[in-house]
Amino acid sequence: MPKLIITADDCGLSEANNRYALDLHERGYLTAASVLANFPAYRHALELFRGCQELDVGLHLNLTDGLPVTQFGPAHSHLLRGDRHFRDKFSLYLRGLFFNKDAIHWIRSELDLQMRRCLDFGIAPQHITTHHHFHTLPILREIVHELAAVYRVRWVRGHDFRAMLTPSAFLLRRQRSASRYNFSMPDYLAGVQGWMKHAPSEFARRVAQLDGTIEIVVHPAPAATDDDFPSHIDYGPAPRYAEAQFLVRAIDHLRELGIYPATA
Repeated sequence: MPKLIITADDCGLSEANNRYALDLHERGYLTAASVLANFPAYRHALELFRGCQELDVGLHLNLTDGLPVTQFGPAHSHLLRGDRHFRDKFSLYLRGLFFNKDAIHWIRSELDLQMRRCLDFGIAPQHITTHHHFHTLPILREIVHELAAVYRVRWVRGHDFRAMLTPSAFLLRRQRSASRYNFSMPDYLAGVQGWMKHAPSEFARRVAQLDGTIEIVVHPAPAATDDDFPSHIDYGPAPRYAEAQFLVRAIDHLRELGIYPATA
């Protein structure tokens, strides 16, 4: 029988999103919240989540949206535009094949500062995920895993695309663990976003067939509009609201099958 971790990605984009993530958790539809530490609403998220003992709070490390936490030093052209905003995910994946030592040093420092923002609120991060899944790049994955070991997180999101449950994934294999580190990785990853053209019952059925730990990832929003949502984020409130509604129906189907979210 599968063990479910259900993670809200992108907490910290807006206060409304943060409150809704907590609401979903309190209603039994979320077990983890992954916070973007480089957006203004991250403070609200960490304040909100700090008193919730059963919510698994971690960092959604980011190199592809918004401004870096690092305020000074050179604006590395591999990573930042002229206005110091991060380049997009396509640029990161392309340029990530050619990072020099200075860029790697800057990335390690930037991600470490993002991790420290959680500690500043008295929260020991329990997990690490990455925005746009950038730790599929081996050179960046090594940094993420090193930080996970330093900060003693309990788990890190899997990186192997072959362990991702998609509608067309019929030859799945378990995520191989990072045995040299003292953290775990879920066996499988199932993103709600990729299932939106299918029925929640079909998603639930496919999840129920797996054996091991499955991380279900959702980008929730409480409504189709949000005046405080960052305007430059391409994936806006409307599809996020649809994801949340899909998740609720899918988890209800899983409960009917006797499968419940894990507790922290």
